[in-house]
Amino acid sequence: MMSRRAVVLGMLGLPFLAAACTSGDEAPEAGTGTFPVEVKHRFGETTVSERPARIATFGYAAADVCIALGIAPLGMPGSNATPWYNLRRVAEETLMPVLYPDDLELALPAIEDLEPDLIFTTGADLTREQYDRLSDIAPVVHGTSAGKPSWRETVEQVARAVGRPDEGAELIRDTEQSITASVADYPDLPGTTFLVVEAFAAAGADLGVYVSGSGPVVTLEEFGMEPAPVPTGLEESDELVDEVFGAVGQVRWPRARAEELRAEVLVLVAERRRAKELAEDLAEDLDPAQQTVLAPKDEMGAAMIMVSPLSLEWLARNFVPVLAEAAFDVRQ
Repeated sequence: MMSRRAVVLGMLGLPFLAAACTSGDEAPEAGTGTFPVEVKHRFGETTVSERPARIATFGYAAADVCIALGIAPLGMPGSNATPWYNLRRVAEETLMPVLYPDDLELALPAIEDLEPDLIFTTGADLTREQYDRLSDIAPVVHGTSAGKPSWRETVEQVARAVGRPDEGAELIRDTEQSITASVADYPDLPGTTFLVVEAFAAAGADLGVYVSGSGPVVTLEEFGMEPAPVPTGLEESDELVDEVFGAVGQVRWPRARAEELRAEVLVLVAERRRAKELAEDLAEDLDPAQQTVLAPKDEMGAAMIMVSPLSLEWLARNFVPVLAEAAFDVRQ
């Protein structure tokens, strides 16, 4: 049996909603900002001629930002129906948006059927050809670079496009204050070194290590933790592409070299059903002085990958106390 020192089990929270419900056709409330507005992004510049009333999203984070600004999107990928999105949706008393696949080829017909007047694709790994196909449906606002935009950049882009720049700035300030408050009672957490590693269910599968600039690493840095030095050879490893989230800043690491993954706290992302089993198997090759914290892929793992004000707020309540306990144990 695994000791508590070997693995600290993250709070499980709420499961993703599996069923898709259609949203109403209510127009968003008026906010500040004037139209038309120009929004710059990786593929150029998009003109939003008037306040959007029917918003669809693809990728992630934009749906969270929309509802955090008081605007319920009409449609979004199924992976966006997260515990943190649903908590805000219930609080706002809005219906679930239409949910479509995370595969754009499968999602296109559903997006077109919604007849949106604006599409956000922040966080999506789109080609120019895919962007153009979506642009045939409605104006598209994409991320600012080829990588995943920061949550602050996403808030600024979305808020500008929907005519609520002041509310966007306030959302950023409130989120930063929430992050600061969440770690105020945990003096051991700031400065604690960490690695975020994903274990896969296939027998003998290599591990995935999240590198600098990835959502999970940036998220834990937001909470004051420090990335541990990466093991030698990591920079030469192959990049992994997640089947749902795409390229998320994760590289392959040989399972046989697991003992080289050294940090005070190792955050282990894994499929919920196999998480404890995979952690127990991996623990045999790790330094016993190292704390391992489980992050179920569909909750804590997704919250770190799909970084948004809502996911950060959710992590502050549900995951920071677990990380803080591990940081405390390291120092005993």
